[in-house]
Amino acid sequence: MSARGGKKKQLRGQKTRSQRAEVLFPVGRMLRYLKRDTHHFRIGAGAPVYAAAVIEYLTAEILELAGNAAQHNKKQRVTPRHILLAIANDEELHTLLKHVTIPQGGVLPRIHPELLGRKKGGQFPNYPNIPVPLPPTIPATGKKPLASKPSTAKLKARKVKPLVKATASVLNGPKGSKTGDALTDSSGFTILSEKKLFLGQKLSVVEGDLVKMAADAIVHPTSSNFYMGGEVGTAINAAGGKEFRQEVESLRSSHGNLDTAGAAICPGRKLPAKFVIHVNSPSWSDGNATDLLQKAVHNIFALADEKNLKSVGIPSIGSGHGGFPKQAAAQIILQSINAYFNKVTSSTLKQVYFVLYDVESINIYTSELGKLDA
Repeated sequence: MSARGGKKKQLRGQKTRSQRAEVLFPVGRMLRYLKRDTHHFRIGAGAPVYAAAVIEYLTAEILELAGNAAQHNKKQRVTPRHILLAIANDEELHTLLKHVTIPQGGVLPRIHPELLGRKKGGQFPNYPNIPVPLPPTIPATGKKPLASKPSTAKLKARKVKPLVKATASVLNGPKGSKTGDALTDSSGFTILSEKKLFLGQKLSVVEGDLVKMAADAIVHPTSSNFYMGGEVGTAINAAGGKEFRQEVESLRSSHGNLDTAGAAICPGRKLPAKFVIHVNSPSWSDGNATDLLQKAVHNIFALADEKNLKSVGIPSIGSGHGGFPKQAAAQIILQSINAYFNKVTSSTLKQVYFVLYDVESINIYTSELGKLDA
């Protein structure tokens, strides 16, 4: 390794500094560099060990993200371009290494969505592998069939405990997502399952009350006239109080009615979340229900990026009054989120929480999240 007269003979039983510290990077070489470049400082015995350990950790982290980028682009070799994308799409690495120039890394794409032409066949790609059942047909009388009413049980605010007791099928999810050990995020919710996309965004399944989520924004599935009923709307209305209702009324008067799959945002008064994104969730009885739900997800995330938000908490959109089957809704939502992040490579969103409260939805989202091809 050294160019100073060849490798020295190592005595039996003698260990190098790297072997004693249990690191791969050369601790002895780190010590020589520290003494050479910082000769007017005292170098402690642990300084080269910490330096080698930190550089080894950063190298492993960058190689993992760069490998994910190469796999996504169907390449078998990691190139400087993949390393540049890996650093740029991780917030912490970008802050640390934003002034570092990577040779042959290229430039970061930052194109406004308005300048991109729409692809033929619609704005979103088709997903032939999603087993989505067909919507119910409308009778000849012209009346739409009534969707099954959700349970009338009131949404009770749940106390967040250090550990949430979940079923074995939740904690032992499919391969590809972190479900072995329950983790707790900064907002106090227990993460039951998590997956990291190749651009660095994290998708997390949590159990709890949506109105207590301390994210930058939470999503409220509503109707065209910003109806504050339903389980999610009632809970947000009760927690926000009079000030939040005034914000909704002001938004309604300035924005007007929401189109199907349309979204609008207002400040979250008296809520842990900074903003509330209202979305007119489509109905399963609509002829193009799948396309409308994909469009609703796209509008939610585009609005969040417009406000430079970093985290968003969403419930299971469409599976309540919308009448979507829970598994079909989860598949469409997850695939739409993945497609959005692949298309918009410069998104400010880094964390997406799926805030659920029933075991059936948690099992479905945990299973589908593990199957998601990131």
